[in-house]
Amino acid sequence: MTEADQDRIGEVVEANTHNFTVQCYRLYKAPPLGAIIRSVDPSIFAVVSQVSTQSLDPGRPVIARGEKSQTIDDVYQSNPQLSRLLCTRFQGLTIGYTSNEVLVQGLPPLPPRIHAFVYSSTPQEVAAITHSLDFLHTLVSGGVYTSDEVIVACLRQASSIVTDGSEFLVRAGKILAIELTGQFARLNAILKKLT
Repeated sequence: MTEADQDRIGEVVEANTHNFTVQCYRLYKAPPLGAIIRSVDPSIFAVVSQVSTQSLDPGRPVIARGEKSQTIDDVYQSNPQLSRLLCTRFQGLTIGYTSNEVLVQGLPPLPPRIHAFVYSSTPQEVAAITHSLDFLHTLVSGGVYTSDEVIVACLRQASSIVTDGSEFLVRAGKILAIELTGQFARLNAILKKLT
């Protein structure tokens, strides 16, 4: 297994230019809210905006199975089929893509292909996609696809990766102040969570 394969999280199972859904290869192994991920073929970057675990078959609801179990691990050991009946999926809100090996912040001309592989972004990729902070416009205007919690989670994670995390957050705060002009309560709530 190559190093790239080790960072592969799952595959795109639904896509449009604004966001895409990824089914994880392993149950409960989604990246955290706000993480930056990338699809390949084409290379599209996105921020994890929602994570869910659900039944693979929508007509077959999940039922309680642990009445006689002591721990949640006991439930899974007693019911090994659960790993084949459940799946973890997450939504990625598109923030950029590569075109002719140039990183572009914004929505791509086409969404990722169904079954495109999805990876965790490397620290270098996170630094590159968050460098100009233009991606914040996409996150702020994401509507139903994103929430302020996603913005906060993304900025926190990126600040822990980039070279000067505190300067990064100051720059992000200034951009958010422009993006959220007239929305003081929303801006204040986001900035409080970043400190």
